[in-house]
Amino acid sequence: MTNEDLAQKEWESVREWVLSEEDRVVEKLKREGRYAPGLDGNMEPFAYIYQERNRRLDEIREKYGIKPKNELT
Repeated sequence: MTNEDLAQKEWESVREWVLSEEDRVVEKLKREGRYAPGLDGNMEPFAYIYQERNRRLDEIREKYGIKPKNELT
């Protein structure tokens, strides 16, 4: 398996974590009567998910020596 293959497998687990966390936050907001689909007002409760996702993806990139697309040139 190449580094890219290994990184892809790890990325898939991060993606699954993100989807699970998003679902959990949506359900919590719905129970609290605060969920408004598609509105930017929902961004704050989700912020930690995307910060953690980015941190994990940076770790994967570093672990496998993969540069972000904006650094490939």
